[in-house]
Amino acid sequence: MIAAGALLGARILVVDDHRANLELLEILLGGAGYTSVTTCGDARAVCALHREHDYDLIILDLNMPMMSGFEVLARLKLIDSDGYLPVLVLSCESDYKLAALQAGARDFICKPFNHPELLTRVHNLLDVRLLYAEARERGQRLACYDMLTGLPNRSLFDRSLERAMQAGCGPLAAVMLVGLDGLKRLNDTLGYVAGDAVLRQCAQRLAQCAPPGSLIARVGNNEFALLLTGLATARAALAPVRRVRAALDQPFHLPHGSTGLAAAIGVAVGPGQAGPDDPASTLVKDAGTALHQGAQDGQDGCCFFTDAMNARTQARFALENALRQALEQGQFELYYQPKVQISSGRVRGAEALLRWNRPGHGMVAPSEFIPLLEETGLIVPVGTWVIDQACRQLAEWGRRSHGALPVAVNVAGAQFAGGAVEAVVAAALARHGVEPGLLALEVTESSLMGDTAATVRTLVALRAMGVRIAIDDFGTGYSSLAYLKHFPVDALKIDIAFIREVASNPSDAALVDAIIALGHGLGLEVIAEGVETDSQLHYLGRRRCDQIQGYLFSRPLSADGFARLLDEGGGLALPAAAPATESTLLLVDDETCVLSALVRLLRPDGYRILSSSSAAEALELLAVNTVQVILCDQRMDGMSGTEFFDIVKDIYPDSLRIILSGHTELDSILGAVNQGALYRFYLKPWDNDTLREHIRCAFRHYWQLHGLADGMPAAPPVVPLPPGEHHVRHVS
Repeated sequence: MIAAGALLGARILVVDDHRANLELLEILLGGAGYTSVTTCGDARAVCALHREHDYDLIILDLNMPMMSGFEVLARLKLIDSDGYLPVLVLSCESDYKLAALQAGARDFICKPFNHPELLTRVHNLLDVRLLYAEARERGQRLACYDMLTGLPNRSLFDRSLERAMQAGCGPLAAVMLVGLDGLKRLNDTLGYVAGDAVLRQCAQRLAQCAPPGSLIARVGNNEFALLLTGLATARAALAPVRRVRAALDQPFHLPHGSTGLAAAIGVAVGPGQAGPDDPASTLVKDAGTALHQGAQDGQDGCCFFTDAMNARTQARFALENALRQALEQGQFELYYQPKVQISSGRVRGAEALLRWNRPGHGMVAPSEFIPLLEETGLIVPVGTWVIDQACRQLAEWGRRSHGALPVAVNVAGAQFAGGAVEAVVAAALARHGVEPGLLALEVTESSLMGDTAATVRTLVALRAMGVRIAIDDFGTGYSSLAYLKHFPVDALKIDIAFIREVASNPSDAALVDAIIALGHGLGLEVIAEGVETDSQLHYLGRRRCDQIQGYLFSRPLSADGFARLLDEGGGLALPAAAPATESTLLLVDDETCVLSALVRLLRPDGYRILSSSSAAEALELLAVNTVQVILCDQRMDGMSGTEFFDIVKDIYPDSLRIILSGHTELDSILGAVNQGALYRFYLKPWDNDTLREHIRCAFRHYWQLHGLADGMPAAPPVVPLPPGEHHVRHVS
C-alpha cells in the first residue's frame, strides 16, 4: 500500500478544451488533497509536458478540436512504451469506451460524472501507478546495485565507466581491482554471515580511503573495483593503492573475534578520454590481467598492468586454445624415464611423463602446459588418455622378448573426484589385458588431502585390483605421518629439491636420511628422483635408498628408445667402492704445494689418500668414498676449514676431523671444537713425525670407536722418510 503523502503528491495532468471543465477538475482534485495538479487546454502540448514532468496520471478528454484524445493516446504510447502510464478518459460519448480502452486508456468515465466515483477511480489508478513505479525502481536497483554492500554492481560500473570516459575524466584514469583471497574458506569455516560481514566492512573501508569522486563497485563475489579519475601521472595512482592496501591489511571484526584476509590488487592506467583505440572496457580487462598476476605473485600481491603482461596473457590464451585441440588431434605423447635399482644397477621400471609436440612450436616444456591443464580442468580427460596409453604400451612391451616392466603414471587430484580414476584404471587394464601389478599411480601429497575419506576408498579399491600406489614429491606437501598410516601406499618418492644438494647440505641430507628411514620403517620402497651426479648416487646408496631416476642414468626416452634400452640390457654402472675397512684419509687444502707435501709425507704410511683443493670438491669425494680421517686447512677460498667441518659433522658424523692452520684464529677454532666439529687442531708449520703419529692414532681411535679394532691389521709401521726430510717443516 502506498503512503497517503506519496499518493497526494502524485503528479496529475488534466487535459480538456473547455476552461470550465479544467477549473472544476482542478478544484475537485485540490479539495481531495492532491497538491500537484496541472491543467492543459491544448491537446498538442500533452506529449511535451509529459516528457518534461513524467506525470503519474493524465485525465484526458476525448473530444477536442485541435487533436483528438485517441491521437494523444497513440503518441503517449511512443513516449512510454514499456512503462505503466494511467490515462483516465472522460467523454460524453459512452460508445467510445471500448475503443479508448483498446487505444491504451486505463479507465473510462462518462460525462457528466459522479464526483466521488471520479475521485475513487483517480485514487485507484494512482495507487497502481505508484506501486508499479516502486517495483520498477526496486527492480532497476536490484539489476544495478549489490544488495549486500549497497555498491554499484558490474553492470552499472561498466556503464558508469563508459559515460565517465566519454565525458572525459582528466589526463589519466585508472581502474583498480581488489580481490579478497580466502573468502570461500571463510564461508565454509564460519558461515556466510561471517563472509557477508567481511564484504560489508571491505566496502566501507574502500569508500573511506578512496579519493573524492571515485566510483566504487562490487563486481564479483570477492572482487571490488575503483575508478580513479583526474590523475596527472600514472604515479598518482600509488597513493590510493597504498591507502587501500593499508585499510585491507587491518583485521576484519566478527562477532566471535577477528580475522584477516589477503587481498591482491591489480591496477591499469590509461587515457582519461575514451577513444576508438582505447575503449573504457580495455581498462577493466587490463586491470583484471594485473589482478591475476598479483594473485600469482603471492598473498597481498599488488601489480600494475604492463604491455608485457598483456603479451603473456595473449600467449596464455593461445596456449589454452591449442591445448584444447591437442588431445583431439593426437599431439600428446608419453616418454618414459627409467627407474634403476641401486643395489644391482638394473632397470626396474619407468615413470610415464606427458609430452606435448605442438605443431609449429616443437616440444613444449611440461612446466608451461601441465599447470594450465590443471587450471582448466583438461587434466581429467588428458589424464584418462595417459592411463590408457601407458596400459597400451605395457601390453605392447609384454609381447617383446624383454617383457614389460612396471610403469608409473602421475595422477592429479581432480582425477580422484567422484572416484572416476578407479573406473578409468579398471577399463584401461581390461581393454589392453595388462596385469594390474605392472601399473603404479603416483599421487602428490596435496592431491590426497582434499576429500580424504573418498580418496582412501579409491586407493583401497585400486590396491585391491593390484595397482601400486606411490607418494610423489614426498616432503614438499603436508608430509602427514597419519595419512601414511591410513592410506594404502607402496612407495615414497623423494623430491628433487632434497636430492639436489644432498651431498653438501646438512639439512637436505638429514631430511633424505629421515625419509629413507621412515619409508623402510613402514615397509615402503623409497625412490629418489632427479639424481644427476655420482655423489648423489653414492650418498643414496650408502643410505640404502632402493631406486633412483634421473639424468645420471637416463633422460626420459620415447617408447621406442626405452624398448631399445631394455633390449640392450642397459644398466647403471656402479663404481667400485673401496672396502669399508680400508683406512682412507682425505686431505683438503687450496694450495697445491701443501697438498703435494702432505701426500709425500703420508703416502709411506699405507693409507688410501684422497686430495682436494676445495671444500665443494671434498664434499663430492666424501659422498663417493668412505673416509675415516679428514685433514683440512683452515684458510681456503670460498669456505673455511671450520665451516667445511660444520657441514661434514652433520652429514658424516663418524669421521674424525683435523684442522691445520698457519693462523691462530682461536675464536673460530674453539667454536668448532666446542660444537664437536673438530677432533684435533694443529698449527703450521707442522712436525712431520708428530703429524704422522697423530694421524695414525686418529685411525686407531676410529677403528676402536666402531668396534673394528680386533679385526683390523695393525697400524702400518712408521716408514722412515728419505734422508734430509725427517725433520723438514712446511711453512705455508
